[in-house]
Amino acid sequence: MDLNLLKYYIKKNDDSLVNLAEALGIKYNTLSMKLLGKYEFKQSEIQIIAKRYQLTADEITKIFF
Repeated sequence: MDLNLLKYYIKKNDDSLVNLAEALGIKYNTLSMKLLGKYEFKQSEIQIIAKRYQLTADEITKIFF
């Protein structure tokens, strides 16, 4: 996972980790653990992130795979 690239898109869209966690329907701590690689992102969460930041398939691959 490319954490820096995801943070770039969050910042580029004037968003925050707190707001992203809320949009994903998870707690901030859970999001933090996912960002640290302790938990994996669910496919549905990746889809929400992709839609929220209007990511291309290539950008999704670079961030999550």
